[in-house]
Amino acid sequence: MTELSSVSIIVVNKDDPQIADTLERLSQINQTSKPEIVVVDASAGKFEAIKRSYPEVIWVDYQHERRKPRSIAEQRNLGVRLAHGDVVVFLDASCVPTSTWLDELLAPILGEGERITVGGVEARDGTSAHDAAEPHGGGGMYLTECATMNVAFHRDVFQHVGEFDENLGFAEDVDFAWRAIDSGFAIRNVPTAVVAHNWGSASQELRRALRYGIGRVRLYRKHRSRRRNLLGFDFFIVAYALYVVLLPISLIFPQYLLLLAIPVVRNRRTKPLLTTAYHLVYGAGVVAEFLHIRLIAAQRIDGEFTPS
Repeated sequence: MTELSSVSIIVVNKDDPQIADTLERLSQINQTSKPEIVVVDASAGKFEAIKRSYPEVIWVDYQHERRKPRSIAEQRNLGVRLAHGDVVVFLDASCVPTSTWLDELLAPILGEGERITVGGVEARDGTSAHDAAEPHGGGGMYLTECATMNVAFHRDVFQHVGEFDENLGFAEDVDFAWRAIDSGFAIRNVPTAVVAHNWGSASQELRRALRYGIGRVRLYRKHRSRRRNLLGFDFFIVAYALYVVLLPISLIFPQYLLLLAIPVVRNRRTKPLLTTAYHLVYGAGVVAEFLHIRLIAAQRIDGEFTPS
């Protein structure tokens, strides 16, 4: 395997103190040449103590425009520009990797010529509504999309695809993955490269679902050729959006609400009530964005940094 001096790990953060857990685990990577670690932090100097605890980390205090509270895409792009590695790894704050995580994630790139690899994500408490409700781009050797929570890119990818879209607002990482695939790159699935992530409280999960619903509509507006997927693996998006639109029917036919028993039963092993609520809020986000309704709840989620 190539020496890890050619690898940069980028952690983007906003107001998440759990970045300390991430950096502590990264500091324990036991390699001859440790990877470069770059933190792009938009927390307005809240974590100076954490910053001082890891002097080997390249820490950038990102100053974002106040009129644009979501700066995640800009932070990612800045991290890529600052990183020196031939391989760029993205890891979200509050993600704690296993001891073999980096070797597993990099092996297909450094040893097999792959250009994008995506690792697995497990909830720290063992369960997550997100895991049950979100599409993951397939579960085979190659994926149809990915987030940047636990992913590695060869520098070649950015040279061909460009940067993250700073105008999209939501789901910039999935947009980047779709553009990479359209440019001829494959997304290699490496489920053994595991990180444990704290998905947060129920309210955080639901705000995240709203954002994902909004982001999905924006993705399909930008990538018109992919709308055929709405009749395939993304059909659940259409189903829940339609359910939300037709909810007023329950005022006349209360039995309509009984349809919710289906996702409750299907997800009985993974927080069934929260997962069902997640689906509904996701659908509400889809409907709101489709109708160009600006939701107050969607604006309030920017104070926390969670994967897009």
